[in-house]
Amino acid sequence: MKATTRLLLACLLVGVVGCHQPSAPAKELKSTYEDFETKARWGESAAVSQLIIPERRAAFLAARAKDGSDLSITDIELQNVVIAPDGETATVTSKWRWLRMPSTSEQTQESTAIWVGRAGQWLLESMQGGPYPDLAPHK
Repeated sequence: MKATTRLLLACLLVGVVGCHQPSAPAKELKSTYEDFETKARWGESAAVSQLIIPERRAAFLAARAKDGSDLSITDIELQNVVIAPDGETATVTSKWRWLRMPSTSEQTQESTAIWVGRAGQWLLESMQGGPYPDLAPHK
């Protein structure tokens, strides 16, 4: 391979790697998460499902249909956000408070949610802890 060809390939490689943009900008995660929180608090299951990866939406909606209007989320407190170096995944830690009727005892639990960038947007992949046990990571 000629020296000029190698130099051209090296420049192209640096340009491609240097211009790599994550599939979902980090700044969009905050607004997406806030939207998720708001919809969860208001019990808007169909709207919440649109913020979940497509392959888990049907199961999420089926679980919400099963527990009906028994779930009442009283508070969600964002505690920490860590975006992976590749910018493609993020771990969001929150503290959730909720009631499941007919109980009047509030439950409090920390959750760890994995968000992934897909097609320019952030979507919830899984959630360990909190009021949605059906979103636990697959084993």
